[in-house]
Amino acid sequence: MHRKTAIAVIRRITAVLDALDGRLSRLGPGASTAILAAMAAGGAVPVHAAVRIAQGLPLAPISLVNIAGEIALVTAPIIYYARAVIAKLNQSRARMNELSRRLARSVEEAEHANRAKSAFLANMSHELRTPLNAIMGFSEVMKEQHLGAMTNARYLGYAGDIHDSGRYLLGIINDILDLSKIEAGKMSLENAEEFLLFDTVRGSLDMVAPLAGKHGVALTCDAPRGAVRLLAVERMMRQILINLVGNAIKFTPAGGQVRVGGAPLADGGYRLTVRDTGIGMDAEQIAKALTPFGQVENKMTARHNGTGLGLPLAKAMVELHGGRLMVESVPAIGTTVILEFPASRISQGRVAAA
Repeated sequence: MHRKTAIAVIRRITAVLDALDGRLSRLGPGASTAILAAMAAGGAVPVHAAVRIAQGLPLAPISLVNIAGEIALVTAPIIYYARAVIAKLNQSRARMNELSRRLARSVEEAEHANRAKSAFLANMSHELRTPLNAIMGFSEVMKEQHLGAMTNARYLGYAGDIHDSGRYLLGIINDILDLSKIEAGKMSLENAEEFLLFDTVRGSLDMVAPLAGKHGVALTCDAPRGAVRLLAVERMMRQILINLVGNAIKFTPAGGQVRVGGAPLADGGYRLTVRDTGIGMDAEQIAKALTPFGQVENKMTARHNGTGLGLPLAKAMVELHGGRLMVESVPAIGTTVILEFPASRISQGRVAAA
């Protein structure tokens, strides 16, 4: 109770002083300094007189005038300087408050725009999926000639092109939807389960092996066989590896190599690496490649389709699992993408933490 009373008193005193300061500020620096110096002298003189009387010493009026003048002369420059500093501090505080309000509004607008973007992408992705599935389904029926032979070979080829294009577009839509869900915090790890990491790595490489063969790139798995188990959403892990290895193959000239390796970390975690002997990137290009829809322009870009989502999506999925993705690259030498997963998601003959 006493503490509340003291706080209330302090607030009242502060309010009175703020009101006084506001009135003095309107008078200008010279007048306000003179008034405060006079107040200081007027307060000091009675105190001096009381002390002299208490000590039984004589009290000369001229001494009081001298004391008042000395105090005014000493305090006036100090008060003037202090008020100038206070005025600047008040101006700075006002500017900071205004900047804080603007920043708060900007953050709120950015968050609103991001939510709207994520909602739009999610809605559009779902709207596009339905007709795409129909296109893919019917084109597959035509391509496989389930309802009878197609006599015109060109029509049969068109059906195959339609089906392949639909699959490619559906893959892009799925990437956009996954990235927007992660950015909106709606992608969960509820379906996470333990699986043998080597089997998933090997299976992912088998899926991109035809691409490596097509481009004349040697694909090698150096990850050691073993009982290393990862607690994660296996679909995401496969997508991460397919995206990374697929990118490495696309940007490695014929005759080059892509190697996928793995090794335990000292803290109990696990590291996967995707290393290629491709065209490489500089620091600015790495930053661009890690940005959604950011595509690095180079001599091999025109040879391959892409949206610039593969690397950012892989990074977002790794971070969703508590890991991190790093890129090391040297132009004309090659690129290494490093995935590190924490010990809580790795087990070797033990149960990993959820």
